[in-house]
Amino acid sequence: MDTADARARRLLLLRASIKLLLAVGLAFLLVPFLGSIPWPSSALPADATLLDAGSFRPGSTRTVSLRDGSAVLVTRSAPELAEQLRDTPATRLWFPSAPGLADQDWFVLRAQTALDEPVQPLPAAGAWPGGFGAASGAAWDVAGRALKPWPGHPTGARLKVQNLPPMPWREVDGQLVLTPLPAPPPPP
Repeated sequence: MDTADARARRLLLLRASIKLLLAVGLAFLLVPFLGSIPWPSSALPADATLLDAGSFRPGSTRTVSLRDGSAVLVTRSAPELAEQLRDTPATRLWFPSAPGLADQDWFVLRAQTALDEPVQPLPAAGAWPGGFGAASGAAWDVAGRALKPWPGHPTGARLKVQNLPPMPWREVDGQLVLTPLPAPPPPP
């Protein structure tokens, strides 16, 4: 009877040891994998600019200076604004828009054109939901989509511009986190 008991105990101890070794081995495999996942509670980038999201009225636009010195145009969407953006005919735009652009909560766009021309917010007026303009006469809607010249436009129909580049943003705990675009690599 004692030998059967001793064998059973050794077998249980062997099974427990194997399970422990498998658990330790699995932990060693999972630690690097879990460490590579960007968890939501990760630290904010050092060059991030924080804004109180509640201080933006829906439909209003603000020019914000980022920590790196660049300026961005920040617009908080509203249901009416999103509806107007969706209803904009494609013939009014120079370039097609990314899918789902009108459904975003925020539009964060660079406040300079590709030619380093400053872009200023234009207030809403009548059927115009507001947008942006440059000294050259170029115009964009609040989503940064380049608009074709309309009758009576100061440049006639000669002007052709691109969409304003979107900037990275996310909302964390009631704050809007804005980060600048990475600097382009120097030319070879």
